[in-house]
Amino acid sequence: MAQFQTDNKHKAFIITLGGFAATEKASTFVDDLKKEVSKINVKNYSLIVDSSDLRTFKPEILPVLEKSYALYMSLGFKKILMITPKRVTPRLQLKRIAKKVNFTGEFINSLQAGLELSR
Repeated sequence: MAQFQTDNKHKAFIITLGGFAATEKASTFVDDLKKEVSKINVKNYSLIVDSSDLRTFKPEILPVLEKSYALYMSLGFKKILMITPKRVTPRLQLKRIAKKVNFTGEFINSLQAGLELSR
């Protein structure tokens, strides 16, 4: 389940992800994300993806993650900051996929760090 939040003070658009990712929720996520992002001028905002509570990904979800990285990079945010998962396996999975798709964002350790870097 994804939650979207706009922090105008820090000029950050925050996506909070948690639990297990599911392929059937992916299309809804993309539609919801595009709708929320259309409400702000992305060139003035940083994207913070809080994946700290994500669980291990099943193999069939990995291609969806690749598309998610591509989507994040295509939206036009001034920075993309990805909070690393607390659990080791999803952390390794996300970093491996990021390398595979030449992810241009930065991995960080906390939302607070993201808000400080987003300005």
